[in-house]
Amino acid sequence: MKEYIKKLQELLKQINKKHLIAAAAAVVIFILGFISGCSCGGHHYGSSKDLGVSEALDSFVQVIPEGSQVVARFNDNRHSLFYLNSGRLMRFNAKSKMLEEVIPYEINKEARVYYNEKEDMQGILSAVLSEDEQFIIITAVTDKKQDNEEEPQTATYKLNTSSMNLLPFTPPPVKAAPVKKDSVRRSAAAPVKQQQAIPVEDLPEVGDIVQPEDNTPKPAAEPKPAPQPEEKPAAPRGQETVIVPAG
Repeated sequence: MKEYIKKLQELLKQINKKHLIAAAAAVVIFILGFISGCSCGGHHYGSSKDLGVSEALDSFVQVIPEGSQVVARFNDNRHSLFYLNSGRLMRFNAKSKMLEEVIPYEINKEARVYYNEKEDMQGILSAVLSEDEQFIIITAVTDKKQDNEEEPQTATYKLNTSSMNLLPFTPPPVKAAPVKKDSVRRSAAAPVKQQQAIPVEDLPEVGDIVQPEDNTPKPAAEPKPAPQPEEKPAAPRGQETVIVPAG
């Protein structure tokens, strides 16, 4: 019991006025650990470390401040839970049952984070776990937003969840969708169709009198007479040709 009171007093000394709700959540974890330790028997008063990592994280998730975003939870040797609230990244250690703020410029002196409780765009804007679950990618505001700026100046860092080192991070460029070679070849080989010019009829000028077309049916043309064969003149009498049969 004395050990619980001593640890609780140490925790209360670390309470920051800006994070009173978050620190109160850690106090709740102490109470849960005390209840769990007392239920184990009279000869063993229990310790804050009696709660397992998984049980401690489950209990803490239920008491984090409303509106917080859980960034990562580790049941392995990292035994931590990270969450983002009001531009601040918080870490709960499931073994020590301690809650602390991850302040980038305290880990890396070159890191810059701009805090201003009166402005909406301040502190850490986003914190996302990497695909390999080894880093937390942090995007933070680095300077006050100017009147002529649409978005504030930001910087991106990566936090090593094992060593808690913080380094600058450059997001990889977005890969464009690959273009199929077949489609490129077909489009290059396809001939370009030229639009046929539409003939424009000559329109009468302004002021010209346009005669209406004569649609009266015309009589059919008379057929031409067939040509007659030419008559040969008859041979004169006494000069007729006589054919004598052969003897």
